[in-house]
Amino acid sequence: MIVSQEIKKLEKSAVELKLTIAQAAARAEYDGLLAKYVKDAMLPGFRRGKVPLSVLEKKFGEGLKAEALQTLVDKSLHEVFETIDEKPLSYSQPEIIDKNLELSLDKDFTFTLRYDIFPKFDLPAYKGIEVEEPQVTLGQEDEKRELELIQEQNSMVIDKAGDAKGVVKVAKGDTVTVNYVELDSAATEIENTRRQDFVFTVGSGYNYYKIDEEIVGMKKDAEKNLSKSYPEDFETRELASSTRSLKVKVTAIKEKKLPEINDELAQDVSEEFHTLADLKKSINDRLVKNVENAVRQKNIDAVLEKVAAQTSFELPESMIRAEMENTWRNFAGNSRMRPEQLEQMVGPEGKQRMLDEWKPQSEVALRRRLVMEKILEAEQIECSPEELESELATQADASKITLEEARDYFTKNGLMNYLEHDVRDRKLADFLLATSKIKKGKKLSYVDLIGQKE
Repeated sequence: MIVSQEIKKLEKSAVELKLTIAQAAARAEYDGLLAKYVKDAMLPGFRRGKVPLSVLEKKFGEGLKAEALQTLVDKSLHEVFETIDEKPLSYSQPEIIDKNLELSLDKDFTFTLRYDIFPKFDLPAYKGIEVEEPQVTLGQEDEKRELELIQEQNSMVIDKAGDAKGVVKVAKGDTVTVNYVELDSAATEIENTRRQDFVFTVGSGYNYYKIDEEIVGMKKDAEKNLSKSYPEDFETRELASSTRSLKVKVTAIKEKKLPEINDELAQDVSEEFHTLADLKKSINDRLVKNVENAVRQKNIDAVLEKVAAQTSFELPESMIRAEMENTWRNFAGNSRMRPEQLEQMVGPEGKQRMLDEWKPQSEVALRRRLVMEKILEAEQIECSPEELESELATQADASKITLEEARDYFTKNGLMNYLEHDVRDRKLADFLLATSKIKKGKKLSYVDLIGQKE
């Protein structure tokens, strides 16, 4: 069916695929459709199946050609993608770039597709990479911080008591429930900015407009209009260098009652702890494990970043878009919003500014991932059936379910491939660390290692 094929490389890991389909194949597809439809065709003046071909072609010929064209395109793509290396990415929809493409029954016809492919590049040396391993020493302040976090997690949130006159006012540290909406220059409510029953802790800054200070002192059930100006370097770019007016109503004010840090708190955390000493030992064991895992991941990332820095390839636009959309969904989830709700709040331009801001970091992560895949392929690192079974057993043990229950869950939810990838990635990490030169790096605190980026 395919007379010739030509692939042209474009920028950003895209290609144009030019295919020429034989005239005989086009005629056969068209004639097959014509024969199929003539059997059941009904037109005024003719019995079913007795419409002459010439009449049917005159009335429906162009539609038949369009259907035959689509079928030929689909068949030819299925055929060619079975044989060529330049296959489209799963999230790159091939686009026919020919304008007014029509099927010709009298000669071969040609069409051209444009789509993104997996970037091709040669791996530089990836063994013997030198990395500096951060040096982390745990101290009493780390144990104290973790205990205070557990204390916070086990606190009780109760309605805040009023003063001598029964008046309840917002103070820093209170948990408040508010309704708010942005106002335009005419003091008209902007409907798509409205939020009902939004809960946050005053002073945490976990609210879009950062109105913590502005609501301190407000009474329960009170409503007020406020104005807030944002500096040029404000963290949320769509608010930067602007002044926003808001109508805010405080509907609930609660405060936290912290438990004492003692044996009773330890027993509340878990029945496996009988004393505060038991809880402290568990905390320190966990911190040590966290440090080991975080240092290991930093070493792996350092190796991959050095290898990626020595490669030269362009990321496909569709791959970057997919990564950015995934980042957007994660950000919305962390903000306790649906992606479409967040986009409605910040607007299309605001979303695009945020995506542009995240893009460099996402591109670094993508390059790192592609280098990983290339090394996995070069070293033929795979997940064996035995290793997959062992991973299933580990997951079952962690979830306190049987092996068969774990197998049923991962199979039904289509997650077996994710387990395989996890095993492969860990084997690759072991390989990279074993073949790298690791030397002592600078000292870091636990907080810097776990919670901050260098």
